[in-house]
Amino acid sequence: MSAPPRFVQVAVPVPVDGLFTYRAPDAGPIGPGFRVKVPFGPRRLVGLVVAEPTDAPPEGVEAKTVRPVAEVLDDAPVVGAAELRLAGWLADYYLAPPGEAYALLLPPRMTKLEDDAVAPLKGLTEDLVRRLPDAQDTGRLGPKMLEALAWLEDAGEATLSELRAATGLGRDVVKRLEARGLVAIEQQDVARDPFTGTPVKRDEAPPLMPEQAAVVARVSTALGAYHGFLLHGVTGSGKTEVYLGVIDAALAAGKGALVLVPEIALTPQLAARFRARLGERVAVQHSGLAPEARLEQWMRIRSGELPVVVGARSALFAPVKDLGVIVVDEEHEASFKQDTSPRYNARDLALVRGHLQGVPVVLGSATPSCESWANAKAGKLELLSLPGRVMARAMPEVDVVDLRTAPVADAERLFSLPLVEAVRAAVDGGNQAILFLNRRGFASFLLCQSCGSTLDCHACSVTYTWHRRRGRLVCHLCDQVRSRPATCPSCGADALSEMGFGTEQVEARLTELLPGVRVARMDRDTTRGRALERLLGRFRRREIDVLIGTQMVAKGHDFPNVTVVGVLLAELGLGFPDIRASERTFQLLTQIAGRAGRADLPGRVLVQTYTPEHYAIRHAIHHDTLAFLGQELPLREARGFPPATFLALFRLTGKDPVKTARAAEELARALREAAAPHVASVRVFPAQPAPIERINHRYRFQVLVRGAKRGVLHHVLSETRPRWSRGLEGGIHVALDVDPLTFL
Repeated sequence: MSAPPRFVQVAVPVPVDGLFTYRAPDAGPIGPGFRVKVPFGPRRLVGLVVAEPTDAPPEGVEAKTVRPVAEVLDDAPVVGAAELRLAGWLADYYLAPPGEAYALLLPPRMTKLEDDAVAPLKGLTEDLVRRLPDAQDTGRLGPKMLEALAWLEDAGEATLSELRAATGLGRDVVKRLEARGLVAIEQQDVARDPFTGTPVKRDEAPPLMPEQAAVVARVSTALGAYHGFLLHGVTGSGKTEVYLGVIDAALAAGKGALVLVPEIALTPQLAARFRARLGERVAVQHSGLAPEARLEQWMRIRSGELPVVVGARSALFAPVKDLGVIVVDEEHEASFKQDTSPRYNARDLALVRGHLQGVPVVLGSATPSCESWANAKAGKLELLSLPGRVMARAMPEVDVVDLRTAPVADAERLFSLPLVEAVRAAVDGGNQAILFLNRRGFASFLLCQSCGSTLDCHACSVTYTWHRRRGRLVCHLCDQVRSRPATCPSCGADALSEMGFGTEQVEARLTELLPGVRVARMDRDTTRGRALERLLGRFRRREIDVLIGTQMVAKGHDFPNVTVVGVLLAELGLGFPDIRASERTFQLLTQIAGRAGRADLPGRVLVQTYTPEHYAIRHAIHHDTLAFLGQELPLREARGFPPATFLALFRLTGKDPVKTARAAEELARALREAAAPHVASVRVFPAQPAPIERINHRYRFQVLVRGAKRGVLHHVLSETRPRWSRGLEGGIHVALDVDPLTFL
C-alpha cells in the first residue's frame, strides 16, 4: 500500500508573490530548510522548503494539479529555523516576493543548478584581465568595448568576474579587446578564503577608558536575551574597542557574533583589526567576494568554525552558530538599505533578528539617525554614550571658510587660500590631508556657449559628466559612455565649455597649486576591483600626501597621520529633493571632520561653504549631534515626516510616459479607496513624476503613502497588493519601497 501524499511549501527565487506547493517524494527526509529542485513553468529551479510537510495542499489547490519535487538536494536542513523566521518576517513586512526573501539565506552557488554546491570545492583558476599601458589603438571601438576599457584603465587589472560584476560585460567583450592588443588575459590561481596568504599580526587589547568599560559591561550583562542599544560615540571615541570587548564576552560564553558595516570598502579594514585581536575565528561575508569564497566562508560559519562574521548588509543572513550578539556599525548609513528587491534595511532587520533569536543588538554611530534617536527617546533602545575621544584627545579645530568673501587660490574658485595653506603646512610638516567633495568626474556637464544646450544622456533625464582622464562622457545613472564631440551636436559651434567640477578636477587643480605634493583620488572611478585596497595601503604607508575623495573617505577610516581635512563645498547635498538632505549633510560633514587628529597629532578641519548659517553645517562644525537632532526632529514632526510617521513609496516605470503616468494615477486612486476607512491616519499623495524622470529609457512616476501608524499603513498596502504586485499592463513595472530612504 502506497504512502499518503505529502505536500510542501517552497520559496522559489523568482519575483512572484506567494509560496508554491509541490508534492514531496514518498520517502526520504524533507522539511523546513531543505533545498529542492522543482519544476517552475518550463524551467527547473532550486527552491527552499519553508514549512513542515502536510497531508493536503492549501485550500483552493487541487491535489491532482500539484507537480512533484524533482529532487531533494540535501540530507538535512541547510538553513535553520531562526533564519527562516527572519526571511518570513522580511517578506511580510516589506511585502516582498517570498522567493527573493528566502534566497538571501543562501550563498549564490547553492541556488544554481549547474553548481554542485555541496561537493568538496576543487582548486580554481580564473581569468585575470590586464590593461596594456602602451596600447593606444582605441579607434572605432563599440560602446561595450569602450566601457570595459575605461573601467580597466581605472582598475589596472581585475578578474573577469570582478569586471562582470561591476559592468555586466563578459568574456566576449574582453576577447575582442585582447584581439585588438588592448588587454592581456592571463590565468591565475584564486584563493577561496579571502584571508589566504594574509598573515595575522596579533595585538593585545588596550586598557579601556572608563566610559568604554562601562558600555562593555552593560551590554555584556544583556547577553542571553534581546535588548536593543544605541551607542552614541563621537568620532575617535573608540567604538570599535567596545565592539571587540562585547564580542570577547560573547565568545567566552560560547556564543558567536555578527558585525555589520555599511560599505564593502570597510570590511577588509575592520576584519583585519578583528583578526589581529581574535585570530583565525573571523569570517567575511559580502557581495564582493567570489562565489566560491562566499560559499566556503558560509559553510565554515554554519559549522561553527568561524564564530565571528564581519560584512556588509548581506552578512545579516549569515548562519552564525549559537549567535550571541549583533553589532551594526555606522547605523545611520543609507547603504544598509538595499535599493533592489527585496528592499530591506539591514539595520532594522538586525533588531528583528536579535528579537527573534533572543540576543542583544548594538547600533553604533557618531551621528545617530533620526529614527534610532527617536527610538531611544521612546525607550525602544537603551542609549549608551562615549562623549569623548580616547586618551582625552581633543576634537579637531574647525574653521569655516565663507566662499562669499574668502580669498581664492584658483580661477575656478575650488580652493580658498586658507585651505591651500593648511594643506601645504600639513605636508611640509610630514603629515597628510584629506579633501572631501561628494561629486566625481572632472566637470559636471558640457554646455554650448553658443546655443545654450547641454550634452544629455539619451537614456536618462540627466547630463553626461565629463571624465577627462578617461576621455569620455559618462552617465552616472545608466553608466552609458560616449566620446566627447568636437563641436556642439545641436548647433555645430565650437563652443563646448566644461561647467561645474568634481574630484578629478580638484585633483588636477591641487597638483597645479602645490607642485611636488603626492595627490591621489578615492572615488568610484579609482577604486574598482582591487584598486581600493591598494590605494588605502599606499595612503597608510604615507606614499600619498593628500587623498581627495567622495563620501567613501568619510566612512570609518582611521588614518593617524591625517592632521588636515578640507571640505570643498559643504552644502552640496542640501539641494536634493529629499526629506533627509539636511540629516545626510550633517552626518557626512561630522564624519569627514572626524578623520582629522585621530592619533597624538592635533587635527584641523576647514569647511568651505556659501551657506555657513545653515543649521546642518553650523551644528556639524561644532560636532554637536544633540543640537542638530534637537532642531531636525521637530521640523520632521511638523512636516509629517519620519520618524514621526511611516512612509511607503511606489515607483512605476515604463517606456511610454503617458501610459506610465496614467497607471500611477490609477494606482493612487486604488490606494485612496483602500485608505478611505482609515482617512484619519493614512494619506495617499497624488501621483507625480520622479525627481529624475527617466533612467535607461524608462519613464518614472511615484506614489507616496504616509501612515501615522505602521500597522494601518501595512494593511492598506496589503489590501491593494493584487493591483500592483504582478506589474501593470503595457510593460509597466511597479516597485514598492517600504520605509524609503531616497526619493530620487
